[in-house]
Amino acid sequence: MRKTITTPNRSTTFIQSWWAKAHLFLFTAILFSCEEDLNLLGFRGDDQRFKVYYAEIPVPSSVLLLDSVQTTNTTTLETSRVLVGNYSDPIFGEITAKAIGQIRAGDVSSFLPSGSVYDSVVFQTRLDFYNYGSKELTDFEIAIHEVTEVMPLNKQYFNKTEISHNPIPLGVISKRLDPVFLDNQLPYAESDTLLILKTRLDDSFGQRLFDAIDPEDENFTNFNLFKNNFRGLAIIPKVADKIIGLRSNASTIVLVYYHYMDNGGATPISRVGVKGFGFVGGISFSSITSDRSSTELAGLLNYHEDFSPPINRYVQSGAGITTKLDFSGFYNLIDEYPNVIINSAELVIDNVAEPGNFEYPTIGLIMLDENNKLRKMTLTADKDSAEYVSFRNKIAMGNFLSNDAFSVPYAITDATSLLGLTYSKDDDKFVSYPTLFFQQLYALKEEKRYTDWALVPVSPTPTKTVNRAVFNKDNIKLKVYYTRPNIPAN
Repeated sequence: MRKTITTPNRSTTFIQSWWAKAHLFLFTAILFSCEEDLNLLGFRGDDQRFKVYYAEIPVPSSVLLLDSVQTTNTTTLETSRVLVGNYSDPIFGEITAKAIGQIRAGDVSSFLPSGSVYDSVVFQTRLDFYNYGSKELTDFEIAIHEVTEVMPLNKQYFNKTEISHNPIPLGVISKRLDPVFLDNQLPYAESDTLLILKTRLDDSFGQRLFDAIDPEDENFTNFNLFKNNFRGLAIIPKVADKIIGLRSNASTIVLVYYHYMDNGGATPISRVGVKGFGFVGGISFSSITSDRSSTELAGLLNYHEDFSPPINRYVQSGAGITTKLDFSGFYNLIDEYPNVIINSAELVIDNVAEPGNFEYPTIGLIMLDENNKLRKMTLTADKDSAEYVSFRNKIAMGNFLSNDAFSVPYAITDATSLLGLTYSKDDDKFVSYPTLFFQQLYALKEEKRYTDWALVPVSPTPTKTVNRAVFNKDNIKLKVYYTRPNIPAN
């Protein structure tokens, strides 16, 4: 284990800035109950009572596999998206996403006109322009299958959830996709109305849907009964070198077309009608699987068990891959010099290779429990509430939506926003400045020591993407400037 090395900071400008803020030293005196004579702080010389030091603290790490990531579209506050596709990642292996969704009638109160006759059934969806993988203009083909397994509405659905489906497709969509176009359109995804994926489905399926339309039949009007007969659709990749996002709302819909004779005028007129069944009001989620057998992550098999590849550390959205950090070195530092104040803290991952086609996510810091699971802090029990309050707003409760905990504590920045280490292409590093957060860890050291945290994706939406990052284990560093009493050598 490497020894933390501390050296005095000899920057005159930096030290003078702290002399100019003498009130902070008064705060130090109160916080640490220091018995030194603070009147001597105003004198500069060899008998200076306080000095600013710098420490670069090694951060041991390992890789964890979370047992699940909830990919269900649950609220209107998050991205409404299902993922479908496949790509081969030289570092993370083969990544595959399947989209699963229940279909629900948009109108259960209107009768079909008398004499209506079924014509055809069409599946159509709209891309939300998210894409990950190859940036080449390539063919993309997906198959639409009917789900054969009833999906209860009160059940949670995760990246690892497998739902059975009929192996014979109802229809196939082929499209040549240009990732450059998709990337350019991504900022306008919410307002774009272009339908770009569409196919006709098997008529036997369409006829069944048509025959079910009856506002007087509870099997049609009551979705709890309807979903038992029409269990949903599975969208499966057939030819793909990328994963794309589809809008999981009324834009992903099954349209049943029919015709009837309108006898309301002097001359009967043949008219066309349509009934829609969309991915709205039911379950929709993404099943995401990885084949890591030929990568450095081949040994990452057991959930919540420390895995230490010899070179790199990893983070991946959607798949539940995180990097665990051990901040014991921070506590070792402050134990060696108990009366200190944390002037600034920088959490940094240096010398990160450029992502190439694989855009890096912004990475956050989330608390782990003693079992390497996401820390449960629901705020409903007195103990949990007291612990949360003790952090004095230096953590925020976020919805990672995993099988471990649905509301979990994230570290925040000095600006009280979610801490995010964002990759800088110019500097080849991830970096953040959680000074107040580490000050609070110091303040809580006598009550409890929070050593175990995990680097997890926070943006773009980690449960609706497959963005990933990789970096060398030796380049994770905690850099701390701190002030402590100057103890003269004997």
